[in-house]
Amino acid sequence: MMKKVCVIGGGISGLCVAYRLKKKGVDVLLVERNAVCGGNIQTERDGDYLIEWGPNSTLVSNHLFELIAELGLLEAVAPANRSAKKRYILKDGKLRPLPLKIAQIIWTDVFSTKAKLSILREPFVKSKSTENESVAEFFRRRLGAEVADYAVDPFVSGIFAGNPEKLRVKSAFPSVFQMEKDYGSILKASALGKKEKPSRFVPKGISRTVSFENGMQTLTDKLAENLLDELKTGKEVLEIGKWKTDNGKWKIKTDDEKINARSFDAVVIATPSFVAANLIENLDGELSEKLKEIYHPPLAVIVSAYGRENVKKDLDGFGFLIPKVERRTILGSLWSSVIFENRAPKDTHLLTTYIGGARNAELFDKTDAELFEIAREELGDILRVQGEPIFQRIRRWEKAIPQYNLGYEKIENGIKQFERNNQGIFFCSNFYRGISVGDCVKNACETANEIEKFLGE
Repeated sequence: MMKKVCVIGGGISGLCVAYRLKKKGVDVLLVERNAVCGGNIQTERDGDYLIEWGPNSTLVSNHLFELIAELGLLEAVAPANRSAKKRYILKDGKLRPLPLKIAQIIWTDVFSTKAKLSILREPFVKSKSTENESVAEFFRRRLGAEVADYAVDPFVSGIFAGNPEKLRVKSAFPSVFQMEKDYGSILKASALGKKEKPSRFVPKGISRTVSFENGMQTLTDKLAENLLDELKTGKEVLEIGKWKTDNGKWKIKTDDEKINARSFDAVVIATPSFVAANLIENLDGELSEKLKEIYHPPLAVIVSAYGRENVKKDLDGFGFLIPKVERRTILGSLWSSVIFENRAPKDTHLLTTYIGGARNAELFDKTDAELFEIAREELGDILRVQGEPIFQRIRRWEKAIPQYNLGYEKIENGIKQFERNNQGIFFCSNFYRGISVGDCVKNACETANEIEKFLGE
């Protein structure tokens, strides 16, 4: 008899694990509470503008491109423009390009001579990270305070919208933690570490950053299209348990009696942590409380367009991020129409600006008009933008990105113990083992393999 698996949550993680299980011959049901799937990956076309409300791009990886190839989307991939290679940070009120290679450190004006020497001394730093060291502590110890303030802090803000003083390095950046453990140096590891051999599906010479011609939602839409017979949208799962079953299989509770009548050999929880907490409350109250405590800072995303003649700064990069020490009200801005083609009319620049996060969470409470004005003033000062935007939109994420803060190992260990105690339930979401699109795809593939092994035992 065909094995049955229920996947709860239709974001990139849930869609990917359901797709992989279907390919393995498993009878899959994916339940999503919203009317459409995709989770935080949301692309919107508004007239001539293509807006990304969630991730605006993803990094190339083998797992991702194997999936893209299987879905027949290779021709739809949009590599980032070469002209968007530069990444800027704000220092002393001016935009400065971050060095992308070790050799560029010598000539950059981002760092002082003292900071440059600290970077070059990094291979000789003998201390090792503790299990519960913060991201800021890790990089201060290895590279010095200036690099932590002006490179790491804005980088963390751009990825997590988080606070590097609170993020746990082993959880948030496990590969960097492992570099130090294996090589005693992140510079040595970068130079000597084994590089993953590119899959045959990854085009040679492609930019490391990619999206799709019609935006990131192309990926989740295609996954959903391949799961039409297995997909139930607009259905909220309230609980997981083993009610009235004499075969030890799992059941879920929804407002749909047909779904409630079904039983499953395995269940995948692919929801945000605060939703997962309610699903497992009757099974593990302690872990449920831990999941409820995971911090998701609020984030406002403001998309605005200006005529090119009104942007006096030459936009020749990916965008810019702002260190906390600069004391600004925005976290940074991506130059969306520079990064990818066909995001805006040729005579305009489309900018995506971020306000709030862990750094300035209180700004989230301001009105739309106030946030628009903050973005306009900051862009005016930093990019020398003149006049009013010819187009602007806003989207608020009340709970944006899960923070892998200090003490996160208790959550990781709690999840592992829960899966041991409740055989057949698996976690696969961005609050566990990585927040990026690439991480979610990789973890979904690995979870599908774990389930296949479990079902075969």
